[in-house]
Amino acid sequence: MTENFATILDRLCARPRGRDPFTNTELARLIVRRGGEITDGYISHLRKGHRDNPTLQTIEDLAAALDVCPAVFVGGRPERLGPERPRLSFTGKLRHLFAAIHPPHRGPYTPEEAAATITSGGRFGSISSSYIRELLNPAPGTQPNPRLRHILALADFFGLSDGHGPQAAYFLDDRLAEVIDAELAGFIALRDAGVMEFAARLARHASDWTPELRRQAVHAVTEAVETGETTWVFGNGGVSG
Repeated sequence: MTENFATILDRLCARPRGRDPFTNTELARLIVRRGGEITDGYISHLRKGHRDNPTLQTIEDLAAALDVCPAVFVGGRPERLGPERPRLSFTGKLRHLFAAIHPPHRGPYTPEEAAATITSGGRFGSISSSYIRELLNPAPGTQPNPRLRHILALADFFGLSDGHGPQAAYFLDDRLAEVIDAELAGFIALRDAGVMEFAARLARHASDWTPELRRQAVHAVTEAVETGETTWVFGNGGVSG
């Protein structure tokens, strides 16, 4: 995300498509008429950067009133396509990341591991393991409502990045999530075939290998992908899968 939330919101209010600029009062009234809860004072604080950690519901409400995709606030797609309600899909996406992204030969990360890593990093503040569990298993009849920093932190923990920072748009854009999930499916297939472990070992050993050993390594990767073989053997005589 190259721009902060305040800069993006202020621009969207000052230069909306097809109408005059929004005042804070007009925007607040529109959100309230749509069933949301927000004040013009809070919008003012958000636009000025005095408050910078809105909830997912607030992001949804602002996006709907401004006729943009919620992901635009984290550097994602600006065009609005349909209702765009990320709260409804947040838990499913988070569960999928926990199930899909973890090192080879171990189970998924626990909420305790995620919370400890995020909190110790300090970049996005702290988060508790109990709160992550609530996001994964919201009470019946409720939807999760994480704040922006927690959304960014979880995207960062799972390595979702666009080269500038956490790709939190995954949580705010269902179409982007479909693309990322398809890429994850390929990653999972490689990991389960043992290719990810092989690549790590390759990085440790390859500098001392002859061209023939490197050729064997490429052959081993190709064979593993084609056959699903998961046992890698490193030795002085070569590499086999």
